[in-house]
Amino acid sequence: MRAEKEFLVNEVGTYLDASTYALLVEYTRLTVAEVAALRTRLKPLGAQFHVVKGAILSKAGEKRSLPSFKELLVGQVAVITGGDDVASIVKATEGYFKEKEKGAMKGALLSGAVIPPARMAELRTLPTMAEARSQLLALLNTPATTLVRLIGTPSQQLVNVLDAFVKKGEGTAA
Repeated sequence: MRAEKEFLVNEVGTYLDASTYALLVEYTRLTVAEVAALRTRLKPLGAQFHVVKGAILSKAGEKRSLPSFKELLVGQVAVITGGDDVASIVKATEGYFKEKEKGAMKGALLSGAVIPPARMAELRTLPTMAEARSQLLALLNTPATTLVRLIGTPSQQLVNVLDAFVKKGEGTAA
């Protein structure tokens, strides 16, 4: 392989190594300004948008013993990597493509598995990191709330009995 290609394969490989996922997107008809705007939208999420040649991306995947994803590399392909919250990144990217009515998700590599376009809907429905944390917190908080309520119930019942006794005593004294 020529030195230039080897350099590009290694550079794309660093993108793949730095992330547990790689979203493959088609960016046909997106202007340079629109790609820059998408990069700006992805930056706060920690994600990066890289335009790459399919052959280079495929070679970088092969060097890292990733399963073959050559069928996803048709057309103009870019790769989105980085960031911890893949669900937020998928939602942001698809939202941008929907706004512009251009671009499409082609598939993904997620923890070494190829996600075809037909299964991308599953990534869309994943909760974002913030949603998952709040769900976990609610799940952990529910038993504690129940425990506090159960501990407080006998004392509340005792107060109710004493209150009823006092009211009964007041009724007979009058």
